[in-house]
Amino acid sequence: MQNSLAIYYATMTGNAETLARRAHERALNEGWSARLINLSEVKPADLGAETLALFIVSTWGDGEPPADACDFHYDLEKDSAPALPALRFAILGLGDKDYSDFNAFARKLDERLVSLGAQRLHERIEADLDFDDTYAEWENRVFPLVGDVLKEAASLTR
Repeated sequence: MQNSLAIYYATMTGNAETLARRAHERALNEGWSARLINLSEVKPADLGAETLALFIVSTWGDGEPPADACDFHYDLEKDSAPALPALRFAILGLGDKDYSDFNAFARKLDERLVSLGAQRLHERIEADLDFDDTYAEWENRVFPLVGDVLKEAASLTR
C-alpha cells in the first residue's frame, strides 16, 4: 500500500493549480509524502497505483474539462479504463454558476471514479467564482480524513 497522497489538478485560468499548490503545501507541512500532478501528465491507468488522491479541477466552457485534462478525461471515459478498487479520493470542483453545466467536469470525474470502483473519502464540494471560503471548508473537512488514512496505512506497513 502506497503511503503517499497524490494531488491532481486541471486548470484553465490557474485557479485550480493555485489551490492544488496550497493543498500540497499543507500536506507537506503535515509531514506527509505528497505529489502535485497536472492531469495532463497522467493516464487513467496511473491511478491504479494510487490509494489516496485529491482532485482540484475546474470546468470550462459548456461543462468541458480544461484543456490540460481533455486527454485524461477522454481516456477515463473509455470502456477500457482500469478498475480502481484501491483508490480513495476527494474532489473540489471550481466553476461559474452562471453556466448551465456548473462544475460538470468535477461531477463527471466523481461519477466515473466511483463507477470504476474508487471510494469517496469525502463528498465532492463545488465552488463558484468566489472560491476561497469553499476551498477552506473543503480543506478543513478533507485533510483530517487524509491524515487518518495515512496513519492507518503507516500502521499496516510496520
